[in-house]
Amino acid sequence: MRSAASRERLAALGIDVWIRRERDRASADAAAPVLETPAVEVTDSGAGGAVARVRMASGDGDWLLVQGSPWDGRHDVLLGDIQATIGSARCRFGQWAHSDSAGVPVDELDSRGVLHVLAFGDPPPGAMKQGVLVAPELSVLSTSAEARRRLWRKLAGEIAG
Repeated sequence: MRSAASRERLAALGIDVWIRRERDRASADAAAPVLETPAVEVTDSGAGGAVARVRMASGDGDWLLVQGSPWDGRHDVLLGDIQATIGSARCRFGQWAHSDSAGVPVDELDSRGVLHVLAFGDPPPGAMKQGVLVAPELSVLSTSAEARRRLWRKLAGEIAG
């Protein structure tokens, strides 16, 4: 909630409000490393190289959550937490395309309103661009508390920044 009046209104209705805890950024950063972007060569689309493409679901959020396999619902609780962190209206989903004619090229996502890409698992060659965050696969995030902590720290920095 952004204002004290909004919090008071919700309190009067008996609705609990979650307020984000702040902690010392220096100690949080020192506690665990941020997500690392794998060394993937950026392919120049003008040089005839293949540029990764994304098959996007409908939506108009500025964050694209993308993975290699279809979204199958196995990690709905985790995805719900990620959406709540980013803002559900800001999220849309996609899958890496396996065809040169399917989907939208990564270097054209900004024309579709996508400003941030959160990739679960290793992205295909030609997928890296400014604004792509690489996280472990959802199966790893769902079983590793440390991987989730690193993801939350990285997302907090991206959302606040």
